[in-house]
Amino acid sequence: MEFYDLHTHQMFLEDNDDPYHSCIFDVYPLEFEVAKDSHHRHAFSCGIHPWYSEDSDTQMAYLNEIASNPRIVAIGETGLDKLKGPSFEVQIPVFKKHIELSEKLHKPVIIHCVKAWEQLIQIKKEIKPTQPWIIHGYRGKPELTKRLIHEGFLFSIGDQINIESMQLIPVDALFCETDEDEMSIKEVYFQTSQAVNMDMKVFSDRIAQNIRRIFPTVQPPKPYYPKEVEEEI
Repeated sequence: MEFYDLHTHQMFLEDNDDPYHSCIFDVYPLEFEVAKDSHHRHAFSCGIHPWYSEDSDTQMAYLNEIASNPRIVAIGETGLDKLKGPSFEVQIPVFKKHIELSEKLHKPVIIHCVKAWEQLIQIKKEIKPTQPWIIHGYRGKPELTKRLIHEGFLFSIGDQINIESMQLIPVDALFCETDEDEMSIKEVYFQTSQAVNMDMKVFSDRIAQNIRRIFPTVQPPKPYYPKEVEEEI
């Protein structure tokens, strides 16, 4: 089995040196140079979180300078948050700048969305992006999930999941992540594979296929064998 952590902020945890999983670390533009020299095997996503989209011109300008670096495999996390951060009048233009960069560089977008699903769907319909949009930390209810599947979104799942929604999402639209949570990536895989009623090895193989399809330059980890996984979990 191969384990991939699509979205994590846990850059300095000891187990991120674990050869049995590969990460896409989320960093701010001004953090990237130091981060890439500290983590040679892992990849990065880079962007401006909607909470901090106000007065973000310097970060955005630098993001435009560095985003073509091959170590940066996705743009974001970026998106919309109705509960925290500046108004949508500020958030939406910054989000759209990320989308423009994603389209220009042919790199997927990692999306943070809280209580702003209508706006997110509307922007996607308006722009008609060609690059994948991956909602990170997804735990939405079934009706919302059906809409998002119909609109072509992909989903990254962490420690909190909605079991009913998991039954709806096609496996080829799924990824796993740790974000800032305490659950390890192996535990996330175990929990998610159970939620979709799949053998963990089969599930792991399918997620690896998704990674290779959407993020072909991400370095694969050392394979991990089922008996070792069972013992650890």
